[in-house]
Amino acid sequence: MSTLTTAPARPRRRNWPVVAIELFVAAGAVYGGVGLARGNTIGMLDEWLEGTPFTSWFVPGILLLLVVAVPMATAAVLELLRSPWAAAASITAGAAQIAWIGAQLAIMQRYNVQQPIILACGLAVVLLAVATCRHRPVLPSDGR
Repeated sequence: MSTLTTAPARPRRRNWPVVAIELFVAAGAVYGGVGLARGNTIGMLDEWLEGTPFTSWFVPGILLLLVVAVPMATAAVLELLRSPWAAAASITAGAAQIAWIGAQLAIMQRYNVQQPIILACGLAVVLLAVATCRHRPVLPSDGR
């Protein structure tokens, strides 16, 4: 009787481009979110809030932290740890980023030159994470 053995599965590779984009976006969202929540120290125009449900920049700042900074930072950490959840977290974080820019445009109806850049970052995170999932071989865990 022969015993079938398989080589141990290699740990999945880190997706460095995704990590770089996620950390870039997370850092920007922390800067912007804290700056907005702490009395709009980043100097956004209050007239941009006209026609929105917000009377100050505090709630948008907190939302920026919760919707963008936390998911992007979490996805980057999971990627650095080579977690099996990294790709799903990246796709979720990228989708949240895309939704954030869409909501910004719909609610505020204002355009800023940073919006297409950050939108492209969210789209890049999603596409790179999906590409990583598609090119990862699926190995049976029981060695058959």
